[in-house]
Amino acid sequence: MSAAKDAYHHGNLRRALMDEALVLIAEKGVEGLSLREVAARVGVSHAAPYHHFADKTALVHALAHEGMRLMDERMAAAEEAAGDDARMRLLGIGMAYVQFAVDRPDYYAAFNAPEINDPVAQRPEDQPAEEQGSTWSRLIGAVAACQAAGQLPEGDPTILAVYLWSLVHGLAELWRNGPLSLMPQAAGGLEPMARQVLLAGLGTAAAGGDGATPWVPCAAEGAQ
Repeated sequence: MSAAKDAYHHGNLRRALMDEALVLIAEKGVEGLSLREVAARVGVSHAAPYHHFADKTALVHALAHEGMRLMDERMAAAEEAAGDDARMRLLGIGMAYVQFAVDRPDYYAAFNAPEINDPVAQRPEDQPAEEQGSTWSRLIGAVAACQAAGQLPEGDPTILAVYLWSLVHGLAELWRNGPLSLMPQAAGGLEPMARQVLLAGLGTAAAGGDGATPWVPCAAEGAQ
């Protein structure tokens, strides 16, 4: 009996459906997800999932919300481990995002699905107004802390946050889809390369676009 079916027979059909949906997303992507196939894999009627999810979009939203919560927990742990240095705490958040995207491609696909980002799509009533609320607030707070410490330029922290979000998202996508992992600089794996890239990105942000020479990490600092 699969873990999903076992969970169902212990009375938690919602959890069983979500677990099996994650397996299906890992195999076929969000576009290959269907409530009918999830039901078949769990071993229930095709109508049973509708007691918990109005449609596929509701299921994807539930997975995205759960994935965001799990990623935010990683970000919080990374911030705590980084100590008091604001820039290192911000780096920890970025590293947590990249690592989560690679470790949990199922959740990552869910919270980047068209169903999540479509402003017209109907959001389930029991889901928060914005799945990314906690992680976004954490990023904004970390950027503001760097600004207060003089490690990033003054101004609207949202602009810098969008820049850094774009950086980690692009890095994760390039690694997941192959190009970066094939580079000689990636021989040591994701963590050291991602750290160097994000440190360089923070240095560019610190330059403030005013013509100053961007800070680029030396090999020793990047290896910390």
